[in-house]
Amino acid sequence: MKTLTPQIQLEPAQFNALAEEAKKRQRSVDELLGDFVKEYLDELTILNRRSETDFMSIVGLGNSSASEVSENHDKYLGEAVANEQLR
Repeated sequence: MKTLTPQIQLEPAQFNALAEEAKKRQRSVDELLGDFVKEYLDELTILNRRSETDFMSIVGLGNSSASEVSENHDKYLGEAVANEQLR
């Protein structure tokens, strides 16, 4: 796999913290940053899939064997609103 080498600017404290963590993990700073980017992008992918799944979970919620609901939905909605106002 071809890799790119981006140039980034870090504050000295940020670089020192990364260097210390990289040493603990026996990795280079470059490898550690690559690991962090991969983890972040993997998490984004999971979150995006989850939100698509959550959105699609509402599809078909109104399925019913009662065929007149689609014809009388205004009536049923009005009754629901009226009942709610009586409470």
